[in-house]
Amino acid sequence: MTHFAPPFPANERERVARVAELCYRDAVDDDVLDRIVALAAEVFGTPIALISILEEQQQWFRAKVGITVSSTPRDVSFCGHTILVDDFFEVPDTHHDPRFRHNVLVTGPPGIRYYAGVPLLTDDGHALGSLCVIDKRPRAPMSAGQRESLRHLAQLVVHRLHDLRADSFIDRPTRLMNRIRLEDDIHRHLSAREEPLLVAVDFLSPSFVNDIVKALGYSFSQRLVSEISRRVAGLIGHDCVLYRIGLTRFAFIKPRDECLATLYARFSTAFSTPVEHDGIPIRTQIGMGALELDCHTINDRDWVRLVVSAADYARDRGIGWARYQAELDIAQQRAFVLLSSLSYALEESEQLGLVFQPRIDFASGRCCAVEALLRWTHPTLGPIGPDEFIPLAEKTDLIRLLSVWVVEAAIKQTRHWRDAGYDFKVAINISPCDLEGPAFTDRLIQTLERYGVEAATLEIEFTEGALIKNPAECRNQLTRLRALGIEISIDDFGTGYSNWTYLRELPATSVKLDRSLLKDIESQEKDRRLVTTLIDLAQRLGYKVVAEGIENQASFDAVKGWGCDEGQGYFIAPPMASERLIEWIEHEGGAAAVAEAASEVSC
Repeated sequence: MTHFAPPFPANERERVARVAELCYRDAVDDDVLDRIVALAAEVFGTPIALISILEEQQQWFRAKVGITVSSTPRDVSFCGHTILVDDFFEVPDTHHDPRFRHNVLVTGPPGIRYYAGVPLLTDDGHALGSLCVIDKRPRAPMSAGQRESLRHLAQLVVHRLHDLRADSFIDRPTRLMNRIRLEDDIHRHLSAREEPLLVAVDFLSPSFVNDIVKALGYSFSQRLVSEISRRVAGLIGHDCVLYRIGLTRFAFIKPRDECLATLYARFSTAFSTPVEHDGIPIRTQIGMGALELDCHTINDRDWVRLVVSAADYARDRGIGWARYQAELDIAQQRAFVLLSSLSYALEESEQLGLVFQPRIDFASGRCCAVEALLRWTHPTLGPIGPDEFIPLAEKTDLIRLLSVWVVEAAIKQTRHWRDAGYDFKVAINISPCDLEGPAFTDRLIQTLERYGVEAATLEIEFTEGALIKNPAECRNQLTRLRALGIEISIDDFGTGYSNWTYLRELPATSVKLDRSLLKDIESQEKDRRLVTTLIDLAQRLGYKVVAEGIENQASFDAVKGWGCDEGQGYFIAPPMASERLIEWIEHEGGAAAVAEAASEVSC
């Protein structure tokens, strides 16, 4: 024998949409709804009371008393019958009702004998589910007064569901609509076959907001956001809803023919003066993104994420505003995949490896050092260039883990070379964040001791950018490293900080002229003068000068003639695996290889 499954109401599609809009299955418990079901059970003297929400295939319980399960299939639900009526549904004794006598909720737990329910009706007549009371014994039908009491409680449930939904729409600090409401409104536009323009505007970078919070406090940042939102609301017009979707990020919907250049000019003019609070002016950094909604892909896209990516792209590149472009999203998704994969690569050492680019002493032509360079071979994407994954890692704590990996691999390789009788230095690049505290230095010292490698065989290369954030701590950690006997080299010299007064106080032993400085020395007199001046000044301060990026004979001859101590670049030798490096060095210490390369170019 089978039970009678309740049919779907005529407005089922619209009803399910309203359920999705008003009832979140993963919502936290609500004290008011819990009190309503407890009151219903007490008033009607039943062991079970439920607020049941009916989705397409299941009913689940938003609040409950007297039952442990959280959901049941819809086709066995009593509430599936309740939503078909406009007022009240009652079964005094399920054993005498052919629709339910064989229902699994009657023949098995919870053993329903009596059921009474009222549909939870929205203002537009859609039943979300029901408020019901259940007994395990048959009962006499309810009186008119009892039915009215159950209806009143059901109305309270509906009001509460609307209140909860309204609360979830509001950003409390600004009282603006939030991202949830924006996503609902986007869906509403697309369902109506409307295709307006979605616009997002961000006013401060997340890192700058973080600095504001650290310096001035969270309450200051919130009041600052309120002042920004006040200005924005005045710019977009009273007929346009403003949504807050991030720290200082807002969104709104405009007609598709809106002129974005004019809109951005309006924002730029209005925010040309700093936003001020408590007498402290904060200058904004505006990035505006725009995206045309497309009703043909209504369920396939995360519209808010896409328009935010366009706004971030505009601000990061200083172009003011940008329309969403699919290729930008593809690049961002690739970046996410790479970051996710990089953490696994650190655990699976076969994906990561080091190659070594020789550096020669100009006086002898022999290899005096090698620079350890990190390489990554992704299991499905293949080789990933360091120019792509290192900047991504620097935005996360992964860069610290990469530095530790490189230190471990480089020192281990140095031990092998030392055991084989080779005594060239090994240079390791470190990130600015490695100099923000003692952790990296401590780890490097421990690794040297573990492998029994002398500190003097290592060289640390750091960029001038490391000096900007925390110069005192940077100098402290470099001093610790130098005290061990480790050589200290300033990488990419001539393109960054270049504060000579401060640089001369650092325990650096050498500077590496950035490759960009050598690019045009053959054709640009100013570039030649700049390079020769930098060489002279650096050597006067006692630094050894290394020219990197030597790509041809002319550059080789020029920097050697200008007095550079050492050189590095593809003209001398490309980065290579450790085995190939030894072959190159043994070819008369690299000197013959350099001479051979020079003769090939001159021919």
